[in-house]
Amino acid sequence: MNLEIIPAVPEHRPVLRALFELYAHDFSPMTGADVNARGTYTEDHFLIGWWDEHAHAFYPFLLRVDGHWAGFAWVEVGSYIAPGRMRHWLMEEFFILRKYRGRGLGEWFAAQLFDRFPGVWEVGEIHENTDAQAFWRKVIGRYTGGRFEEMTVNNERWVGPVQRFESVIRST
Repeated sequence: MNLEIIPAVPEHRPVLRALFELYAHDFSPMTGADVNARGTYTEDHFLIGWWDEHAHAFYPFLLRVDGHWAGFAWVEVGSYIAPGRMRHWLMEEFFILRKYRGRGLGEWFAAQLFDRFPGVWEVGEIHENTDAQAFWRKVIGRYTGGRFEEMTVNNERWVGPVQRFESVIRST
């Protein structure tokens, strides 16, 4: 299996938007979101200008498996735990297409990103997304050898569980 992580650039916006639509659909039972009048979850201007406005705080990535788009992740700088005070790495969005789930690809993708951005990480999940909570506890637990902390956050930036840990660049 050929796995590729591609740093997304503005020209990838249509791919990111299409994948984000599937992501939003997966989330809709938990968030109650409905599609808009055009039948989409996102607006036409989805991510237009985002790279310019957030050039040093927003790092989108695409995952390709055997030449096919399989998911995306957005790494951002900030903090769920202490917004405005801490500048950690955030796994702001993370999505793997259903076809590729349960095969270790999500764990591999996440670990590659943790390695790429050394330092303190925060990964948050909404309370309703128990599958994501289980996934991240497992992935982060394996990545850190169980050395992470979890807390429930309720502030202007985030509401829900957050795992915090320090990335440890592994030799593979």
